[in-house]
This record gives sequence, structure tokens and C-alpha cells, in this order.
Amino acid sequence: MKKRITIVGNGFASLFFIQYLLHLPVWPYPLGLVRRIWSKYDITLIGNGEFVYFPAIPEFIVGKKNRAGVCVDIRPFLRRRNIRFVDDFVTDIQDGGRRVVTRDGSYENDALFLGIGPDFLKDDIPGTREYTHSPCYGPDDMEVFVSKVNAMEGGTVYLGFKINRADGFVAGRAGQMYECACLLDYALRQRGVRDKFEIHFFSPNIEPGETGAITDRLSERDIILDYGYEPREFVEGGMRDADGSFRKADLVLYSPGITGSELVKNSCLPVTKGGQIATDRYGQVTGLDRVFTAGDCAAHEEPPPWVPHQAHMAQLRSEAAAKNMRAVLAGKPPSATYRYELSCIMNMENDAMWMHMSSDNKPPFWNLFPRRSKKLITLKNSFENLYLFYLRYL
Repeated sequence: MKKRITIVGNGFASLFFIQYLLHLPVWPYPLGLVRRIWSKYDITLIGNGEFVYFPAIPEFIVGKKNRAGVCVDIRPFLRRRNIRFVDDFVTDIQDGGRRVVTRDGSYENDALFLGIGPDFLKDDIPGTREYTHSPCYGPDDMEVFVSKVNAMEGGTVYLGFKINRADGFVAGRAGQMYECACLLDYALRQRGVRDKFEIHFFSPNIEPGETGAITDRLSERDIILDYGYEPREFVEGGMRDADGSFRKADLVLYSPGITGSELVKNSCLPVTKGGQIATDRYGQVTGLDRVFTAGDCAAHEEPPPWVPHQAHMAQLRSEAAAKNMRAVLAGKPPSATYRYELSCIMNMENDAMWMHMSSDNKPPFWNLFPRRSKKLITLKNSFENLYLFYLRYL
């Protein structure tokens, strides 16, 4: 009898999990019948059906990317693999993970994978919801920010981020914000109005005076570094500081810290101090049998302080989770673990840097590519195009 697997979410973590769970990740339609007969699993995915390629959203600022280019209807991808898609919203997880409850029904399983993404600490600083935009909220919010920038002939723009470090690692999206700052500088220079704008970059998680490769790139572009700064609240037309003073800001692009969703907090899932799903080094949810997770919703076990948990890190963790789910469904103990790695290309349009760090000190792609070169933009776009082609057609 086939094992019933339920997957919640259709972001990076879930799609990588599917890729590694299936022995052949590509299933053209003619092989659909073969898969129905051969597969050991009956897989159901519950989600909204739209995958968003978040790493490309900062490029909205320079007009190189748009909503249509970064969003994929994931339902054909699932049909090619004979995965049942349920367009619904999960409201609860019960019976130690064996039952997933949605608005319109419930689904029982023999194994569960959670790739449900994060929630953002929008109430951490009052006014965040009302007076800031963020690439982390998706393409629609970013398009609003870009349209406002394009309508301005001058002014003050603040960009920044805050990280939730309660669980000891980087629960936030600082990299996208650095990229947005550099791309904003480039876009304004292309319009010939950069001298009429003041760009600030702030974060309470960075010590004033801290230096490094990214800081140097911001300084080269005359971006004012407000490291160590956190407003008491965002208000109309700017920010209010702890001492009551007012800072003018015509626009604010801000990424709050990441925490777990309401589903995490209000179901049978174990929750960490930072609000995320407690997870062991095998990708298993702590204390629950045959429940696995990866991506923004899941905490690391004993992590190095620099490690994130989205995009490439979600890929590494999903691979381990898929291997271990296959093992436990076959009656074997989990054994696959994952390495810690931060690896991304920071596009500045007229320059690029490969930001990389790993727990085993291995370089990216055997050091075949330079760590800093404008040519890295082409490489980054190639990775993106290949992955989106895979999702759309293979």
C-alpha cells in the first residue's frame, strides 16, 4: 500500500523537498502512468499554487524583473509528478502531525513535510505595517515601492533590516536589503537624479563603525550608514526616535525579523524561543514522529550564528529531510544531515559580489568563479533562469 505524504506550502523548501524525494525529479506527461504504478507514495501538496522567486525581487528597482517574471503557477509542475494539489489554507495540525486541517477539510498522512514559510515581526516596531514596504512581502508590495520611487524627483529614502536572533542564528533577510540599497543608488544615477536623493541604510543588529566588504560597497555609493539605529516607531513622513525626535523619510524599505506563523504557534508543533518550529539535525520536528520541515519556518539545531535558513540553505535542509523521510517510511533510522552554508550573489548592477560562508570552509563551485565581478550578474541570472525553466517545463 502506498504511503500517504502531505506537503504543506509551495515555496523553495517544499519544491526542493519534492525534487529530492522523487528518485527522478523530472517527469514528463507521457511517463505519468508509469509513475502512478511505480511510485511508493501518494503525495498531496496543500498551498496557494503560486511560487515566488524571492531572490530576484530587488531587481524590480532597476526594471530588470517584474511580477510575471518571478512568479510561477506551480500546478503543472505538480501534475507532471502526479502530486495532488489542494488550493487551501492550513489552519491546524493535529494528532502529532498525522492530520492536517484546512479551511475546507482535513487530510491524514503517514508522513508530513512542512515548508510553510515565515511570519514577519511587523509589530516589533510600531508603524511597520502602515508606513514601510519590503521585498520580503512579495512582488506586489515591491512594485508599490518602485512606483513611488519612480514618481519622486528627490527626497530621503531609508532602507534597513532587523534580525530575530532569539534562536542563535540569522532569522531575517539582510542580504536582500543590501542589494536593494545598491540597486536603488544605480537606478537613481541612471535617471540622473542621484544628487537629489539621500539614501540611508540602518540596522540595530550591526555595531556602529563596523566595516567589511558590503559596508565598503555602500560607502562607495555615498549611502549613509546608520548602523546600530532602530526607530522607536515609523510614522507618516518619517520615523520617531527613542528621545522623541523626528527623522524625515519620504520612503522606507524595511525587512523585519522572521518568526513562525500562527499555524506554528497554535498547533501541536513544538515552538522555539524565537517562535519557529523546533527541528533536529535530520530535519525532523522535535518530539513528533514522521514530521519533517525546512526553510524559513524551521529552527536549526546548534547553529553557527551566521547561518540563515532560506533559499540555498532551505535546499540543503530539504535534501536531508527527503532522504530521512524515505528512510523512516522504510523502517530505518534517519541518518542524513546537512552542512551549513550561506551563499548568494549580491547584484549591484554595475558590480557584483559572491557572499559565501560554510561550516566546512569549502568554496562555492570549487572557486571556478571570481568572488567579485560584474560577470557574476550573468551567472546569477543563469541560475535563476535554469531553475524557473525547470519549474515551468520539466
